[in-house]
Amino acid sequence: MGDKYGLKLAAERGIKLRDIGSKLLLENELIRMWEIKLEPGETLDFHIHYHPYLVISLAGGVGEIETIFGQKIATDEPMGHFIFINEMRAVHRLTNKSNVTYLSRLTEMKSVTWTAD
Repeated sequence: MGDKYGLKLAAERGIKLRDIGSKLLLENELIRMWEIKLEPGETLDFHIHYHPYLVISLAGGVGEIETIFGQKIATDEPMGHFIFINEMRAVHRLTNKSNVTYLSRLTEMKSVTWTAD
């Protein structure tokens, strides 16, 4: 069995995966909504998503997603931008590369749960 999502690698490195967002805003049986707020240069450390999710940018900004495997992906999220992710992705972290505060809402759809198997 491989380590497609980097969970074994994170454990080997002693990385404790953190929450998906900065602050939990709402949770019920259907969704979990997070605020993600990052000051310039700040990082939301390594985490993984187990549910499909929608991200809506409230303030805009440029960021960088870095996977546990070292892959770096540039992001550009102008105010009002949104993206829906419907597949499990590797453990990753998000860094605000802008000179302004990054602010978004991330809503997980709890009706679907992914596994690393």
